[in-house]
Amino acid sequence: MVYIEEDWVVGMNVEYRDSERVVGIHRRNGGIRMGLFDFLKKRNNQNKQISKSKDKKDFNISSMISVKTEIINTPPEPDVIPVEKIIKGMKPNDVGLYPHEILLLSYAPKYYLEGNSYPGFWWYKYGVKDVDKCLISLKNRGFLQIGSLRLAIEKETAAVLKDILKDNGLKVSGKKAELVQRLINEVSEEKLNAIFTNRTYDLTNAGKEVLKKEEYIPYIHRQGIEDLDIWSLSKKVQDKPGYPYRDVIWGYLNERSMVHIKNRDFGLYRNCRFSMSEFIKEEGKIDNAFALLSEVIRYDLSGLSNGFSMQFMDIYADGYFPYKNSIVTMAPGITSRVVDYQEKKGLSDNDLKKKLYDEMSKIKLPFSVFTDDECVEIVLMEIHKDEENLEKFYNKAKRRFKKEYGLKK
Repeated sequence: MVYIEEDWVVGMNVEYRDSERVVGIHRRNGGIRMGLFDFLKKRNNQNKQISKSKDKKDFNISSMISVKTEIINTPPEPDVIPVEKIIKGMKPNDVGLYPHEILLLSYAPKYYLEGNSYPGFWWYKYGVKDVDKCLISLKNRGFLQIGSLRLAIEKETAAVLKDILKDNGLKVSGKKAELVQRLINEVSEEKLNAIFTNRTYDLTNAGKEVLKKEEYIPYIHRQGIEDLDIWSLSKKVQDKPGYPYRDVIWGYLNERSMVHIKNRDFGLYRNCRFSMSEFIKEEGKIDNAFALLSEVIRYDLSGLSNGFSMQFMDIYADGYFPYKNSIVTMAPGITSRVVDYQEKKGLSDNDLKKKLYDEMSKIKLPFSVFTDDECVEIVLMEIHKDEENLEKFYNKAKRRFKKEYGLKK
């Protein structure tokens, strides 16, 4: 953590998420980019470099903004909250299972009856200290059973299966499914049981029904949308009985995006809209997803950050130009999504430009480094990896930008 002495920095938005300090807007690859805090750090580092390379009497400190910083000890990670405490007062589902138990059902077929090494998220994220105990409980309640011989064979690698086939004088050619079936058909069950002694768990019909009904729990565990997790999403779904879980998530994302824009947290708004684009693309609605992606691009090329204020324009401008050092660029992951859309729709470059302009012209921003037309051109240059013209384009925009905002450097 860094302590900033200047009082005017105190009002900046600072968000803590997963023990990571996030300040400002957008990561280069589709996450959070720098905000004012990062600009100041960058400028302070420049001050230090200049002070080392120049004689003190030649160094004009009034031309730079100095930020005093003090490095203090990072506080320890907060204690993990045991799952027993998390679910206290929480309502289980209609068969008496809690979210962490339903999530464990989705993983159970990967786990053996003994000798497992479990991923750390069971403890650090969900407070489950004894996963084995939880698995046994699910088995005792009829949601899990001991896996079949076939399942045990299928868990082995093709190389192991070939060795066993070879030892029994059988052919070793074919795909893995063929190897499994050949063993079952040609080797006695007694002999196979002696070889494949370590069984995994398997879902019972009751377990399968629970997972089918509450598939949103493993979904949100793997997707990590906004600040939703298995606990909060379960609560939201329970509060809206009869609503498909995807409608619940979509409604939540809409609400969150409106909160972000109201608070002028433009980076968080951008990230939320990106989540919405990815979410709706899963449903095959690629045109709707592209409309949201166009909005993401527009914000990426705007220069807006969380808590953006025009009074710090001279500081912000340091990060806008030139192209190679700019934070106002397209992330490679965003560019690849545009290319994917262009290919799926069979669009020419001119068709894509028109589509992008139509979408971007609907977006109203309080400030932008680039115009809608310029953003469209940047997208096409990024697609074609035309760095030479991108450099020229950004240099030209810099001259216009300096003149428009009365900046001297």
